[in-house]
Amino acid sequence: MRQAVIDAAVRFPDVIWTSALVVASGFWLLVLLGLAGARDFDADAPGLARSSRGVPVAVLASAVIAHAWLLGLAGSVLLDRLRLTGPAEAAARVTLLALSALLALTTTRWCVVTLARLRSARSARTGPRRRDPADGTPYDPGSRPGHGPTAARDLTTARSRTAARGQTAGRGRTASRDRNPARGQVPACDRTAARRRSDRAA
Repeated sequence: MRQAVIDAAVRFPDVIWTSALVVASGFWLLVLLGLAGARDFDADAPGLARSSRGVPVAVLASAVIAHAWLLGLAGSVLLDRLRLTGPAEAAARVTLLALSALLALTTTRWCVVTLARLRSARSARTGPRRRDPADGTPYDPGSRPGHGPTAARDLTTARSRTAARGQTAGRGRTASRDRNPARGQVPACDRTAARRRSDRAA
Protein backbone atom coordinates (compact mmCIF):
# COMPACT_ATOMS: atom_id res chain seq x y z
CA MET A 1 0.00 0.00 0.00
CA ARG A 2 2.82 2.40 0.83
CA GLN A 3 4.48 1.77 -2.52
CA ALA A 4 1.17 2.37 -4.31
CA VAL A 5 0.81 5.76 -2.59
CA ILE A 6 4.38 6.73 -3.51
CA ASP A 7 3.85 5.69 -7.14
CA ALA A 8 0.62 7.69 -7.29
CA ALA A 9 2.30 10.79 -5.82
CA VAL A 10 4.98 10.87 -8.53
CA ARG A 11 2.70 10.12 -11.47
CA PHE A 12 0.45 12.42 -13.45
CA PRO A 13 -1.67 14.22 -12.35
CA ASP A 14 -0.67 14.16 -8.68
CA VAL A 15 2.99 14.89 -9.47
CA ILE A 16 1.90 18.49 -10.22
CA TRP A 17 0.43 18.89 -6.74
CA THR A 18 3.40 17.08 -5.19
CA SER A 19 5.80 19.62 -6.71
CA ALA A 20 3.62 22.53 -5.57
CA LEU A 21 3.44 21.04 -2.08
CA VAL A 22 7.23 20.85 -1.90
CA VAL A 23 7.49 24.54 -2.87
CA ALA A 24 4.85 25.51 -0.29
CA SER A 25 6.64 23.52 2.41
CA GLY A 26 9.90 25.32 1.59
CA PHE A 27 8.17 28.70 1.89
CA TRP A 28 6.72 27.89 5.32
CA LEU A 29 10.15 26.70 6.43
CA LEU A 30 11.47 30.16 5.56
CA VAL A 31 8.61 31.69 7.55
CA LEU A 32 9.53 29.59 10.59
CA LEU A 33 13.15 30.73 10.25
CA GLY A 34 12.05 34.37 10.12
CA LEU A 35 13.31 34.88 6.54
CA ALA A 36 9.84 35.43 5.06
CA GLY A 37 6.41 36.58 6.19
CA ALA A 38 3.02 34.95 5.86
CA ARG A 39 1.64 38.07 4.12
CA ASP A 40 4.49 38.58 1.66
CA PHE A 41 2.24 37.69 -1.29
CA ASP A 42 -0.75 39.83 -0.29
CA ALA A 43 0.61 42.82 -2.23
CA ASP A 44 1.11 40.66 -5.35
CA ALA A 45 -2.55 39.57 -5.38
CA PRO A 46 -4.57 42.42 -3.82
CA GLY A 47 -7.88 41.20 -5.25
CA LEU A 48 -7.41 37.74 -3.78
CA ALA A 49 -6.26 39.24 -0.48
CA ARG A 50 -9.45 41.34 -0.24
CA SER A 51 -11.70 38.38 -1.04
CA SER A 52 -9.95 36.00 1.36
CA ARG A 53 -11.64 37.52 4.45
CA GLY A 54 -8.37 38.38 6.17
CA VAL A 55 -6.64 35.06 5.47
CA PRO A 56 -3.13 35.55 3.99
CA VAL A 57 -2.78 34.61 0.33
CA ALA A 58 0.06 32.22 1.18
CA VAL A 59 -2.16 30.33 3.63
CA LEU A 60 -4.97 30.20 1.07
CA ALA A 61 -2.70 28.87 -1.67
CA SER A 62 -1.12 26.30 0.66
CA ALA A 63 -4.56 25.04 1.70
CA VAL A 64 -5.65 24.67 -1.94
CA ILE A 65 -2.45 22.78 -2.79
CA ALA A 66 -2.77 20.45 0.19
CA HIS A 67 -6.42 19.65 -0.58
CA ALA A 68 -5.68 19.09 -4.26
CA TRP A 69 -2.74 16.84 -3.40
CA LEU A 70 -4.85 14.65 -1.14
CA LEU A 71 -7.70 14.44 -3.65
CA GLY A 72 -5.33 13.71 -6.53
CA LEU A 73 -3.52 11.08 -4.49
CA ALA A 74 -6.75 9.27 -3.65
CA GLY A 75 -7.92 9.47 -7.25
CA SER A 76 -4.60 8.21 -8.62
CA VAL A 77 -4.64 5.20 -6.30
CA LEU A 78 -8.18 4.44 -7.44
CA LEU A 79 -7.25 4.74 -11.11
CA ASP A 80 -4.30 2.40 -10.60
CA ARG A 81 -6.66 -0.21 -9.18
CA LEU A 82 -9.06 0.18 -12.12
CA ARG A 83 -6.15 -0.67 -14.45
CA LEU A 84 -7.27 1.61 -17.28
CA THR A 85 -5.07 1.78 -20.39
CA GLY A 86 -4.69 3.90 -23.48
CA PRO A 87 -6.93 6.92 -24.16
CA ALA A 88 -9.30 5.99 -21.36
CA GLU A 89 -6.53 6.27 -18.77
CA ALA A 90 -5.31 9.59 -20.20
CA ALA A 91 -8.81 11.07 -20.20
CA ALA A 92 -9.42 9.83 -16.66
CA ARG A 93 -6.20 11.39 -15.35
CA VAL A 94 -6.87 14.76 -17.03
CA THR A 95 -10.37 14.72 -15.55
CA LEU A 96 -8.90 13.88 -12.17
CA LEU A 97 -6.58 16.88 -12.41
CA ALA A 98 -9.47 19.26 -13.13
CA LEU A 99 -11.71 17.73 -10.47
CA SER A 100 -9.02 17.82 -7.78
CA ALA A 101 -8.37 21.53 -8.48
CA LEU A 102 -12.07 22.39 -8.48
CA LEU A 103 -12.84 20.44 -5.30
CA ALA A 104 -9.77 21.89 -3.57
CA LEU A 105 -10.91 25.44 -4.35
CA THR A 106 -14.43 24.65 -3.13
CA THR A 107 -13.34 23.06 0.14
CA THR A 108 -10.80 25.81 0.84
CA ARG A 109 -13.40 28.51 0.23
CA TRP A 110 -15.78 26.73 2.61
CA CYS A 111 -13.06 26.56 5.27
CA VAL A 112 -12.25 30.27 4.84
CA VAL A 113 -15.91 31.28 5.15
CA THR A 114 -16.35 29.08 8.22
CA LEU A 115 -13.24 30.49 9.91
CA ALA A 116 -14.35 34.04 9.13
CA ARG A 117 -17.73 33.40 10.74
CA LEU A 118 -16.12 31.88 13.82
CA ARG A 119 -13.74 34.83 14.11
CA SER A 120 -16.55 37.37 13.79
CA ALA A 121 -18.57 35.50 16.43
CA ARG A 122 -15.57 35.49 18.76
CA SER A 123 -15.00 39.21 18.19
CA ALA A 124 -18.65 39.87 19.00
CA ARG A 125 -18.27 38.01 22.32
CA THR A 126 -14.93 39.46 23.39
CA GLY A 127 -15.33 42.99 21.98
CA PRO A 128 -12.87 44.93 19.84
CA ARG A 129 -9.18 44.18 20.19
CA ARG A 130 -7.07 46.60 22.17
CA ARG A 131 -4.61 48.76 20.27
CA ASP A 132 -1.20 50.10 21.11
CA PRO A 133 -1.60 53.82 21.88
CA ALA A 134 1.80 54.53 20.29
CA ASP A 135 1.08 53.39 16.73
CA GLY A 136 -2.47 51.98 16.84
CA THR A 137 -1.50 48.38 16.06
CA PRO A 138 -3.79 45.72 17.59
CA TYR A 139 -2.45 43.43 20.26
CA ASP A 140 -3.67 40.86 22.74
CA PRO A 141 -2.66 41.72 26.33
CA GLY A 142 -3.15 38.12 27.45
CA SER A 143 -1.12 36.45 24.73
CA ARG A 144 2.11 34.68 25.46
CA PRO A 145 5.36 36.21 24.24
CA GLY A 146 6.47 34.93 20.85
CA HIS A 147 9.75 33.43 19.80
CA GLY A 148 12.13 33.94 16.90
CA PRO A 149 13.56 37.01 15.14
CA THR A 150 10.16 38.70 14.77
CA ALA A 151 9.43 38.41 18.49
CA ALA A 152 12.90 39.76 19.28
CA ARG A 153 12.29 42.79 17.07
CA ASP A 154 8.90 43.37 18.72
CA LEU A 155 10.48 43.14 22.18
CA THR A 156 13.22 45.60 21.21
CA THR A 157 10.64 48.02 19.82
CA ALA A 158 8.54 47.77 22.99
CA ARG A 159 11.57 48.47 25.18
CA SER A 160 12.52 51.47 23.03
CA ARG A 161 9.00 52.87 23.35
CA THR A 162 9.04 52.39 27.11
CA ALA A 163 12.42 54.14 27.42
CA ALA A 164 11.24 57.03 25.23
CA ARG A 165 8.09 57.46 27.32
CA GLY A 166 10.17 57.47 30.53
CA GLN A 167 12.52 60.14 29.16
CA THR A 168 9.57 62.28 28.04
CA ALA A 169 7.93 61.96 31.45
CA GLY A 170 11.22 62.87 33.18
CA ARG A 171 11.65 66.00 31.06
CA GLY A 172 8.06 66.98 31.77
CA ARG A 173 8.55 66.65 35.53
CA THR A 174 11.77 68.71 35.37
CA ALA A 175 10.10 71.48 33.39
CA SER A 176 7.15 71.51 35.77
CA ARG A 177 9.47 71.74 38.78
CA ASP A 178 11.32 74.65 37.16
CA ARG A 179 8.09 76.51 36.46
CA ASN A 180 6.48 75.72 39.81
CA PRO A 181 9.06 75.57 42.64
CA ALA A 182 8.20 73.65 45.76
CA ARG A 183 5.99 75.33 48.37
CA GLY A 184 8.00 77.44 50.81
CA GLN A 185 11.05 77.59 48.57
CA VAL A 186 12.03 80.98 47.13
CA PRO A 187 13.48 81.03 43.61
CA ALA A 188 17.12 82.08 43.28
CA CYS A 189 16.25 85.29 41.38
CA ASP A 190 13.88 86.41 44.18
CA ARG A 191 16.53 85.77 46.83
CA THR A 192 19.07 87.89 44.90
CA ALA A 193 16.61 90.79 44.53
CA ALA A 194 15.77 90.70 48.26
CA ARG A 195 19.46 90.76 49.16
CA ARG A 196 20.03 93.81 46.97
CA ARG A 197 17.13 95.69 48.55
CA SER A 198 18.43 94.94 52.05
CA ASP A 199 21.90 96.22 51.08
CA ARG A 200 20.45 99.47 49.77
CA ALA A 201 18.39 99.96 52.92
CA ALA A 202 21.49 99.46 55.05
